[in-house]
Amino acid sequence: MDRESQISAYVSDSTKRRLDMFVRETGAKKGRVIEDALNAHLDALEELPADAIVPTRIVLTKESGARFLERLASAPEPTDALVKLMQESK
Repeated sequence: MDRESQISAYVSDSTKRRLDMFVRETGAKKGRVIEDALNAHLDALEELPADAIVPTRIVLTKESGARFLERLASAPEPTDALVKLMQESK
């Protein structure tokens, strides 16, 4: 077993509340939950190709946010192939 080291990190209040609720409900130790989650994330980053990783957070400038909303509002209708694909995945 590896020697243990202490790390410190700031997380949002909502993340802390979710972690606290999870450990209360499951009886798991916070350190174990955090280590398991961190290892799973790092394993995925090491094993998957970079273009398969979807960022959990995207930061937009005011201008790029406006362009995104414009494109979202004027999105084209789905193609027949896309509709078929989505129906097959049910």
